[in-house]
Amino acid sequence: MTTASVELIGITKRFGGQTALDGVSIGFGRGEIHGLAGMNGSGKSTLVKILAGVYTPDEGTLRFGTESHRSLTPAKATELGLRVLHQDPAVFPTMTVADNISLGSFYGRSRATRVRVGRERELSREVLTRLGIEGVDPRAVLGELSPTERTMVAIARAVQDLDDRGLLVLDEPTASLPEHEASLVTDLVRRVAERGIPVLYITHDLAALIELSDRVSVLRDGRLVGSESASTTTERELADLMAGGDTAHRSVVRVASTRGGEPTLVCAGVTGGRVRDLDLQVQAGEVVGIAGLLGSGRSTLLRMIAGAQGREGGRVVVGGRSVPGGSPRVARSNGIAFVPEDRRGQAAFAGMTLSENLTIAALPELSRPWWIRARSERRRTAESMEALDIRPRMPERRFALLSGGNQQKAIISRCAQTRPSVLLLDEPTQGVDVHARQQIHATVRQMAADGMAVVAVSSDIGELITISDRILVMRRGAIRAALPNEGLNETDVLHLAATNERPEDK
Repeated sequence: MTTASVELIGITKRFGGQTALDGVSIGFGRGEIHGLAGMNGSGKSTLVKILAGVYTPDEGTLRFGTESHRSLTPAKATELGLRVLHQDPAVFPTMTVADNISLGSFYGRSRATRVRVGRERELSREVLTRLGIEGVDPRAVLGELSPTERTMVAIARAVQDLDDRGLLVLDEPTASLPEHEASLVTDLVRRVAERGIPVLYITHDLAALIELSDRVSVLRDGRLVGSESASTTTERELADLMAGGDTAHRSVVRVASTRGGEPTLVCAGVTGGRVRDLDLQVQAGEVVGIAGLLGSGRSTLLRMIAGAQGREGGRVVVGGRSVPGGSPRVARSNGIAFVPEDRRGQAAFAGMTLSENLTIAALPELSRPWWIRARSERRRTAESMEALDIRPRMPERRFALLSGGNQQKAIISRCAQTRPSVLLLDEPTQGVDVHARQQIHATVRQMAADGMAVVAVSSDIGELITISDRILVMRRGAIRAALPNEGLNETDVLHLAATNERPEDK
């Protein structure tokens, strides 16, 4: 490994009683592309936020060149050359390419009272040319460019003044890009490294990580569990490190099911976003888990079934009836209920009461033409709180003040009240505590036993093993494996989701 230009030494970060990073030491050499892998909750985001000055470590030292720091502020991190780009880079789509790049230097070469537009365009063109970004006009409005071009402009803005210092952090920069265009971004990353700038590259795609990186490190449960030359490691070895080896599969809660006969949900040739020509069948009483990495198309599939995102092609059939795409209202009327990943932004009425959130979907049953039947609403609310153990038992409490687990249980309960034929769950226990997680798992299995066809997407493979009858593994918009839940372990599923390995290669 080259001499470290940026180094973290013994970094520990705790949140209450939980240790997010535990004595992590890692360095990034000049001109090195350093890949970072780890499952959700492994500590990757915490590490990046410490580098960026968002979090202060409880222990350890950060070293930039010859400077050592106990902690950083965001301004100090920027001064030292730390640049972070996420999957959706912070750009200004209504401004020109030149304006976006120039904002990175705060229009530093302009006159005090006005921007010298011609000069800024000229300098932006020089930056683009220096990095080998072709076909992008500095005068173009950024929002009119492709997502790939916008990402490349964001990278150019970030590194325009770095030379061989600082650190460029790229967090899943190609996850939402078409596969045939992602190589344009990775080629640009290589050119950035050739200029001597260290790059920390984070992605769940292990094949891409090995191909691009010089060195790959793996975090698990806040610890650095491996750091190897990319040329001497394999996708399987990295997946084993991420999952902790041959993880024993978790016990699966089983409730008598009503499976049999014709499938309740049928998807035929569904196409849209990253999803291409996908077929899926789910029977009543069955829980089907969908595993896949960020950008695999797993959440896109649920949104298209639920009508929250339009379909480019294919059919969705529920109970023998075809369901038109692009309308959540039509999907609901055809027996589809959807719990999205962003419960607060897309599923909850945060300023309303718990009671109102629980019963709003059942208002036609609880109301007369001109008023809501208060007694019926109170009874329905009490039944829901009791059934899912929603606490505190305060129906008039503002929904935003509930814990994450109780919010999620309330939203799932609201869906159950509509008695759907199909229940779609995107990250059903994200951000909830262990007890609430167990209650939600039991509720999902019970809803299936009551006759619903359930499809659950989760980045937690262990959760899918716990609740599912079978697991479908998505990669790059397609289902590449269908696995019965018999003796499965997390490593098996992760291998298929994160590598190019075929099921028969296991």
